[in-house]
Amino acid sequence: MGMGIGINDTAPDEGVIKGKQEPVACSVWFTSSGKIMPKMMKYQESDGEIVTVYRIHVISSSKKNYCGIPTVEFECESTMGRYSTKFHLYYYIERQEWKVMW
Repeated sequence: MGMGIGINDTAPDEGVIKGKQEPVACSVWFTSSGKIMPKMMKYQESDGEIVTVYRIHVISSSKKNYCGIPTVEFECESTMGRYSTKFHLYYYIERQEWKVMW
C-alpha cells in the first residue's frame, strides 16, 4: 500500500507550446498580492514598424510548466483598429521574457 511518498512531487508539464511566438515588450502592473496584470505591449512587424497595443483585457491567467520552464500564461483580448483580437501572452519567469502568440 503506497502512501504517495515520492510520487507526483514535480509540477505537471504541459509539453511544447504549439504555434509561433513573437517577442514583445510588455508594460505590467503588479497588485499588492503579487498578481501580474499586463496593461500594454509593443511588438515589431516584419516591415520594421513598431505596433503598440493598449488596453489589454486579461480573460484568464495560469502558472504552467512548458518543457520544464516555469511560465505564466495569459489569455487576452484587445481592440486593434475596429476589431477585437484574442491572443496569448507568455511570461517566462526565469528569463524575465515576454512572448505573444496570435
